Amino acid sequence: MKRFLTFNLLLLTFFTSAAYDKDSVVYYPLSDSVKAVSFLAEVSVGTIITKKEVFAGIKTDVVKLSLESEKKEKEVVFEFPSSATVMANGLAVKVEKGELSWNYNWKENENYKLLIATASDSAGNFALYSGYIFLPKDKKWKLIGTCKILGQWNTLKKPATFRSQIKNNSLQLNIHEAWCQRNNGSWKNLLEKDLSFPVVNLFSHIDSLEQLEIDKKFIAAANTEVKDVHDGVYYTMLKEGNGRQISVNDTVTAYYKGYLLKDGSVFDQTKDKPAIFPLKRLIMGWQIGVPLCKVGGKIKIIIPSNLGYSIRTRGAKIPPNSILVFEIEVVDAKAPQ
Repeated sequence: MKRFLTFNLLLLTFFTSAAYDKDSVVYYPLSDSVKAVSFLAEVSVGTIITKKEVFAGIKTDVVKLSLESEKKEKEVVFEFPSSATVMANGLAVKVEKGELSWNYNWKENENYKLLIATASDSAGNFALYSGYIFLPKDKKWKLIGTCKILGQWNTLKKPATFRSQIKNNSLQLNIHEAWCQRNNGSWKNLLEKDLSFPVVNLFSHIDSLEQLEIDKKFIAAANTEVKDVHDGVYYTMLKEGNGRQISVNDTVTAYYKGYLLKDGSVFDQTKDKPAIFPLKRLIMGWQIGVPLCKVGGKIKIIIPSNLGYSIRTRGAKIPPNSILVFEIEVVDAKAPQ
């Protein structure tokens, strides 16, 4: 009997201890019609009165982004499956298997925006997941990093906020805003609050100036035939056109091929028919580079990330901070009516 009671006490102690260690999670149900590609929450963490590890943040079914504290040392951590591949990371971010971490002295009781964004490729059966934090004093975003996860090609699933629980001291997590962005760009409010739609400008990020210098050095070391520079875009004319000079206000008809300078992987190209688009709707690198051409001409341009997609998770084949290369042949251009 005594042995039975001892066993029960040990079992009770185990389950009680496990209950204290379990995260407190709040899920935000989404209908299948939402098709979310981003999850954004503005959060603040209450006063921490322990030296033990505590954490709070946002998550999906496969990744977590959190504010963490242990022995008064603080960091921002992006967690993902250990089988995932790191595709990009912010400056000074530590890369480990299944985790990216950035030492940052975030403040208790101060609001921070946390963002998880995804872009998927159903044909390739993979998705990119990125974690970001908005720094209120700098009023700029910071990319923690991006990972590639195989077997994931659907939209974002099971958005949730979470916090660690400690015996007699549950960490306080305040959720001020929670949103999901649909694949058409619109936002869905996940809280019963009357709030303005969020504005997420990932071109304005804390690492932008340093990243530009990194891009310039990488382009110089690549030993490409592209030597001329115009307003930050590197270019060479592959074929002189005999038509009129193209204007940034034109709608152009063009064949093109786009690939990453880093590894030459093609992310987009025309095939049998040219594409037609107003230049003003495209990335700045195109708006700067294509008007260097005349109709009938062909140009090769290299676009540093600040004039491309910056730290945005724009497409599954274009990680943040990618330097883009385009070979473009303009077959027609029409001025606005």
